[in-house]
Amino acid sequence: MIRMEAILFTAAVCLAAAAEAVEAGRREKPVVLPAIAATTLVAVPLDADVHAAAAVGYGDLRILDATGVEVPHVVRDVTRTDRRPLRRTAAATRPIAKPLADDGLEITVVLGPGQDRIVPEAVTLLTPLHDFEHRVSVSWSADGREWTPVVAEAVIYDYTRFIDVRDVTIPLPAAPARGPGGRYRIVIGDVTQEQQSRLAELTRTLAGGEPREVRETTLVDRRPFRIDGIELVYTEEVEQRATAVLADHAVVGFRTAREPDGRATRITVDTRREPVTELTIATDSRNFSRPVSVEQPVAADRDGQPLRGRPLATATITRIDVAGIRREQLVVPLPESRLASYDLVIDDGDSPPIVVTGVTARGPVREVVFLAEPAGGYRLAYGGELAAPRYDTAAIRAALAARADTMPATLGPATVVATPPPAAEPFRLLADGRFQIAVIAVLAVLLAVSLFRAAQRLDAQSPPREGP
Repeated sequence: MIRMEAILFTAAVCLAAAAEAVEAGRREKPVVLPAIAATTLVAVPLDADVHAAAAVGYGDLRILDATGVEVPHVVRDVTRTDRRPLRRTAAATRPIAKPLADDGLEITVVLGPGQDRIVPEAVTLLTPLHDFEHRVSVSWSADGREWTPVVAEAVIYDYTRFIDVRDVTIPLPAAPARGPGGRYRIVIGDVTQEQQSRLAELTRTLAGGEPREVRETTLVDRRPFRIDGIELVYTEEVEQRATAVLADHAVVGFRTAREPDGRATRITVDTRREPVTELTIATDSRNFSRPVSVEQPVAADRDGQPLRGRPLATATITRIDVAGIRREQLVVPLPESRLASYDLVIDDGDSPPIVVTGVTARGPVREVVFLAEPAGGYRLAYGGELAAPRYDTAAIRAALAARADTMPATLGPATVVATPPPAAEPFRLLADGRFQIAVIAVLAVLLAVSLFRAAQRLDAQSPPREGP
């Protein structure tokens, strides 16, 4: 006999499924941004509520204006471009030389095109000569009229005769009076030096086979200081490769259980479906190194035991603190995933289990970028089963490629979308997923009632049992 409890249970399951589908349906959040006076590139970070209900590929996201018209948008990772100093050199393209009366040489260097924004930190004199020593002074001028001393006296040298030591770079101290561009005057004293030959001529005069006179002659060459070029050394801030900004995502909770064989620990981590690229285990245990795997949870078997899920990543967690050795690695990287929960399985072997006190989920931050107009009244809609849109986003991508500034915006509180479709579009109502689920739920209740009444009629028509 069909019992009333089974019929009511079937109807309740159908109604619960329908309610759950409606709960996971479309939602909207207002886009909160400052007042704008022209077309502005706006970036809205996606929060945990959006991730919890949005589709895996974010194809259900829509930016709507005040009239409900969809606005083209781009979903991208929030990135950070770090800058680091890089030491560079620039060749002096227009040096002007003038000999001085005291056997010195004055060289004027005018910064050429593209060099007017740099501030040199040093000047290098390129020369092929060896065995020299010269005193150098450097001055700076913005227009060549008034000169500001920068280096009163510096020494450039090459002592190859004695040791392989050489320095032809003149450091320029940072001075507030010296700005970018301009020109530099380099004065080299005693530019023509006497260079003694390394070879000596020895002359002997003999008388009766005995040396009477010994004469040693050393050749001295007056050699000018040859300069092949002048380089300006400066530091430039260069951009490194853009890296995704990572943030800690909400962990709803985690549960720890021992595997049936007692050789592993399974940790189930519940999240809000935010993108996760690494999981960090918190523990007070020390001196361990255990393999750990991340799996996608699956349903339990008939005996209630959890089944092995799809593997996502493997790693080794380590913490060693003994005999002055300190080593720690508790981060488990994994391919980006947006799951409601993750299973971390720690292989303990025959060792005591690790006491896990918490798990931190970390992943990229995502944002929606679109072009906003003044008084647009925008809102973000998400959730439900929608096909990915095909927008013309050429203008947005061109602005992002040119590294245009974006105006940050935030999302307001969520509201459930309950707007009925227009009466003039009946087929659109039939295609609505929530309407279909509601119809299925009503039909399930009617079917349950019909089955119950049929069971009552069968019971009434059945002949009574005869006694033994």
